[in-house]
Amino acid sequence: MRFLKNINVYFYFFIFSIVIVAAATLNNPYFFTEDDSQNEYLGFMRQYGESWRNWEIPFIAKNILVGSNAMVELQRAIFAPHNIVASLITSSNTPVTSTGVFFAVLDIFVLAVAGYIIGQSLGLKKNISVLLGFSLPANAMFLYQYAGPWWNAANGHALAMLSVASFFFLLKKRSLRSYVFNFISVFLLLLSGWPHGFIGYLVIGVCSLAFVMRQNFKKNIALVVPTLCAGLCAVPVYSEFLYLRDFIVRPSGWDNLNNFLVPSLTQMLFAFSPTYFEHMNYFGGYRAVCVAFGFASVFCIFPVFFSKIKLNDPVLKILFTCSVVFLILCQMPSQSGMLRYSIRFLPFFTLMVNVISFYILDRFEIVVTKGRERAFFYFLIVSAIISYSICAFEFKNLLMADFFSLVLVLCAYLFFIKKQAIKTETSLPLFVVPLASVLIMFFTLSGVGEKYMYQIDLPKKIENLSNLNLSGSVMSFSGWGYHDAHELADINSSQFGYYDVKTANGYSPNGQKYIDQVLVHSLPHTLLDQNASLPQLTQQIPEFGNQCLLSMFGVSTIVLGNGNMLDAVKRCGFGRVLPAPRGMMYAMSQKTYSSSLAYASAPAVSVSKETNNTIKLAIPDEKNAITMVFSREFWPGYSAHGLACKVDVSGYRKMLLSVTVPPHCQGELTVSYFPKTWKYTLFSPLLGLILFGVFLWCERQQAGKPVSGLQVQVA
Repeated sequence: MRFLKNINVYFYFFIFSIVIVAAATLNNPYFFTEDDSQNEYLGFMRQYGESWRNWEIPFIAKNILVGSNAMVELQRAIFAPHNIVASLITSSNTPVTSTGVFFAVLDIFVLAVAGYIIGQSLGLKKNISVLLGFSLPANAMFLYQYAGPWWNAANGHALAMLSVASFFFLLKKRSLRSYVFNFISVFLLLLSGWPHGFIGYLVIGVCSLAFVMRQNFKKNIALVVPTLCAGLCAVPVYSEFLYLRDFIVRPSGWDNLNNFLVPSLTQMLFAFSPTYFEHMNYFGGYRAVCVAFGFASVFCIFPVFFSKIKLNDPVLKILFTCSVVFLILCQMPSQSGMLRYSIRFLPFFTLMVNVISFYILDRFEIVVTKGRERAFFYFLIVSAIISYSICAFEFKNLLMADFFSLVLVLCAYLFFIKKQAIKTETSLPLFVVPLASVLIMFFTLSGVGEKYMYQIDLPKKIENLSNLNLSGSVMSFSGWGYHDAHELADINSSQFGYYDVKTANGYSPNGQKYIDQVLVHSLPHTLLDQNASLPQLTQQIPEFGNQCLLSMFGVSTIVLGNGNMLDAVKRCGFGRVLPAPRGMMYAMSQKTYSSSLAYASAPAVSVSKETNNTIKLAIPDEKNAITMVFSREFWPGYSAHGLACKVDVSGYRKMLLSVTVPPHCQGELTVSYFPKTWKYTLFSPLLGLILFGVFLWCERQQAGKPVSGLQVQVA
């Protein structure tokens, strides 16, 4: 019934998400589809969607070589419900930008709901809780850096906020519903594979428990049970990544990287300004960046000047402690262990700034005096001068943007603070301020892909495919794609998979160690180095009839960046050459491929059926052992069954899947992939559910007994 009472609030949040997405895509349709969302997710989402449609778990993407194993690419979160829906959307006949728009609407809505629940759990008035909900997604870091380029970060951050909300809801009231809410939200967060989100949730949880446990340790220890049970249920998601650590090349260690993507303290200080821009080491080098990454809310400046704050408030102690921890995390080295880019903790810091600000405005007295007003106006003038002078030479419309920002702060003060209307105003008028702050940001910059990051205007279909040999894989040395893409030479990374073109490229921040030694590239985008890769790929292999290594990769078309290696690839049978845009060329093999079977020592071997995870082959009776090589990444987890003899499954040079069948062993052979650790870890989700069920039963027996939790004092 409580949900039905709040249905109008959720409707406001949904409309808010629609309005923001519509405003963002008005000038730039690719606002939510740029950089890694194009380079990685579109291609793999298309492949995963087709796999789900065939009722197959997409462990492997057979049409994309690099990054094909989803079990080590945790960021793709193939088991997350929202990603399953998104993959089905991507594999349907929908516009290129549909998936990004779906994610944006969903994540903005979830963030708004999470903010509202946090406010209600802390005892804030309904209108201020709604304002907190509107403010969380009106965040520059989320909108510009997460929702557009990094879909996994946007999804993970939204679920992290929902997990934080569920934890505060649990602190407020112990009930079966609050325990289940916390368990489900944390489980979804773990499924998302976003480590910064889970760390942020743990920081808030640990800081809160540090205060709560002092009241009654034995009773309050129950607060961690839903998280522990959710962790048990999520073990299979992470087990394969840990088991295969010797095959991956995930960057690790401690390196400042010239403060790359490390926010400055002044960016965090100007959390009230949607137009405070600064120089930082961003993509493209040290430069002025037209995004107010530290922006939290226009309202966060008012408690500093117009509130009587009591620092002994228990809730404020928790919130301030969390803020300090996130401040420290934001200043950590750019590479901290396996975590990269400390700016990813900035949304948690802005969350704390928002919650602290609205908590103070709601719970403490607002005091407006001439002295306070004078100090406030002086500060605004000085901050506007500083904001303008830092980046005035880089952005022509900065003065106008700063002016709008200043007017917004003044209007918020005059209408909601000076008259103290924020304590009594209904929700809808308050909706204007966060929406206006977002529109001001969009007025300044419509998407980082236009100016700072990578964006291709991907077409609905690729032209001139009929002229190419696409029976096997395309191996592209074209480098970064072309902004106005039309042909295969204009795209890169896993974008081939979006057009259902099999490729030896791909995208992987983890990589497969042994393939990376041959397919040489320096970035996760698999922008292959032609001069370093082709000399190895054009080597002839005596044991395979002097075929080139290119044939083992099942390559039927090569996109050459230039003609330096043309003679070498011609010697490997790539004799047909066609011109490509910008001085590049297509070199095509005389061979054709009907499956991922790239080589078989017995010509009579045939593939009867192939899916992402499974290959079914007809094996003839041969007097010699039959060796087969497939154009798939090799990972432990591949196995063979169906024959009466023992079949050896290994990796050719540990990089490509290889199968050897003994002599005189015929029949139908099935080669399939299944996570190797799952035979040990699949019991874990069941154990987690059983333990959580037992815990809920025990809690129900204790129902009605008082428990000391986080006490939210009523003003």
